Order: sequence, then structure tokens, then C-alpha cells
Amino acid sequence: MAGERYREWAWCLYDWGNSAFALVCMTAVLPPFVASVINAERGAPAGTVAWGWTAAAGLALGVVLGPPLGALADARGVRKVLLAAFAGVGVVATAGLALVLPLRWSAALLLYVVAATGFAGANLFYDALLPGLAPPSSWDRLSARGYAAGYAGGGVALAVVAALSFALGTTGLRWGFVFTAVWWAVFTVPLLLLVPEPPWGGVARPLERLRTTFAEARRHRMLWRFLLAYWLYNDAIGTIIKMAAAYGAEVGIPLPHLLGALLLTQLVGIPATLAFGRFAARHGARDGILLALGGYGVVCVGALFLEQAWQFWVLAAAVGVVQGGAQALSRSLYARLVPPQREAEFFSFFDVSGRVAGIAGPALFALVAGVSASGRGGVGVVLALFLV
Repeated sequence: MAGERYREWAWCLYDWGNSAFALVCMTAVLPPFVASVINAERGAPAGTVAWGWTAAAGLALGVVLGPPLGALADARGVRKVLLAAFAGVGVVATAGLALVLPLRWSAALLLYVVAATGFAGANLFYDALLPGLAPPSSWDRLSARGYAAGYAGGGVALAVVAALSFALGTTGLRWGFVFTAVWWAVFTVPLLLLVPEPPWGGVARPLERLRTTFAEARRHRMLWRFLLAYWLYNDAIGTIIKMAAAYGAEVGIPLPHLLGALLLTQLVGIPATLAFGRFAARHGARDGILLALGGYGVVCVGALFLEQAWQFWVLAAAVGVVQGGAQALSRSLYARLVPPQREAEFFSFFDVSGRVAGIAGPALFALVAGVSASGRGGVGVVLALFLV
């Protein structure tokens, strides 16, 4: 029993660690900083548009690599090896941001694409380890605990990076990216040491197995139906995560308010995500997801009228209430639909669905924002995705 708890906490600690990258580089610090640099050079909304396309590109490689690598991981039993490899790429690229900012913003965008690819690839294999850690009755709880740990770890990391930035200016910001990389690396180690590699499928030809999976699609209709729905609503969720700070910077929200409000999202998200896990235990993961998506719709309507810093704080708190619940329960609900001993392969489709959504959402946001010359048009796209 004690060994199981250690393994579960080691798994959750990876979420604690990699959420530093998700918050600092994907959401709170890098997007508004780079967007403001580009806007100063080329005029608004050039920074928002550039970041939207970069965020989309940062997920594109994961779409191509995910399914074959997932099949390989199941066939050869190398999920942890591939997780370590992708995380290592992400860590090195994140640290590299300190060498190119603030002057070489184009190089920073390229490094972000590399780091985001590492982040996405590692997450595929991280998610695929969930079914082997606990019985199905505990998946909602464990998945929610992982996301709650991510909120806490990401919040602590953001607070440190913000303190460095405010104390030392641009130099502190550059050291903040180094800190983010080290934080991610350190909290990857417990998972690699304590979480067991699940049984491998023993299939010599993983690509042949992947073709067989597509041929068997009719046997997993509920799974594919869920993936379609997940693609639509996760498109909207991912766009909010990646574009919120850049949109806030365009509207004129000062950087201290952006960082503080996004830190509030993390703090609110810890108890809210755990509460969604308890809600799912009583009412089911599906009802919990629908409740969270309804809350997201309200957030999008509010974002259309964003003008003041206090409004950004309110919206950030509201996102904290629903974000972790939607993501954690989606992961645990999908785990129930996956055939045994094919977790990495099938979680690659889950990951690809999320990655395609992550490409389409920011790209649509950037396209509409560029055409309309305002980020508010992009917010309308996000709202439409939730309504669909």
C-alpha cells in the first residue's frame, strides 16, 4: 500500500514539475513578453498573431509523431524512456530561451516550438502511465490529484520567476527560464525512478499494429466519438490557455496584473480540481466535464468585454474553477475507454486530438485576430467552439 502511494505521488510530481513550463512559457510570461516586443517593433496585433501561429507550430510535430511512437512504446515497453527523451529536449530548449531573449525574438519563437514539442511528447507517455497505477475506480481521483499538483507546482514556479523578473528586470526574466528548465528536470526524476513501466505488448511491428488499430475503429465507437468531442472543446480550452496573456497584453493589461491573475488561476485551480474529482465520484466524469464546459462558455462571453485589469482577475479566477476539472476528468474518462495493454498507443490518439486542437485553436485565433485587427474576434472563435 505504501509503495502504491509513493508511485502515485511520483507520477503526480511530474505534473508539478512540467507545469512550470506550461505556465511560464505557454501561458503567463513568455507569450505577453514576446508579444509586447513584437508589437513595439511592428505594431499591434502583430505580437498576438505571431504568438498564435507559433503556439500552433509548437504542437504540429506532436501530431505527426504521436501515434507511431505510442504504438512503439506499447510494443517495446519504452514509455518511460521516450518520456525522458522528450522531456530532455523540452528542458534544454527552455533553458536556451535565456540565451536569445529579449533581442532575438525570432530565435525565441523557434526554441519555443522545440520545447513545446518535447512537452507534448512527454505528456503522451505520462498520461499513458495512469491506467497502470491504480484501479479504474481511482482514476478520477488520481487524475484530478495530478492536475491539482500541476496547479500548485506551476504556481510556485511562476511566483519565483515573477520575483526574479521584478527584482532583476530582463536579467531576472532570463534566469527565470533557466529556473523553469531545472524545475521541470528535477521533478521528472521521481517518476523515472519509482513509477513502473507497464507490461509491454510484445508486438514486433508497431506500425503494423497501428494500421490494425485504425482497421478496428468500429469496435471502439464510443472512444472515437469521445475523441471528436474532446477535439472540439479542448480546442477552445487550449486556445484560452495559450492566448489569454497575449490577448490581455493587447488589450492593455499591465504585466504585473497578467502574472498575478494567472497565479490566482493556479491557486483557485488546486481545490477546484480536487472538488471536480469528488464530484465525478458521485455523479460521473461526463457530468463533471459538461459542468466545466458551461463555465468556460461564461468566461468567453466575459472576455469579449474585457477592458479593465480587475476584469482579467475575475476571468482568471473563473478559469481556475473549471480548467483543471475539465482536463482531469477528460483524461480519466478516456482511460476507461482504452483497451488493456495498449495505453500508450491509444493515448497517442488522445494526445493527437489535443495537439490538433492546440494547432487549430491558436491558428484560428491568430487568423481572425489578424483579419479583424483585434483579439476580440479570436475570442469569438473560442466561444463558437464551446457552443459546437
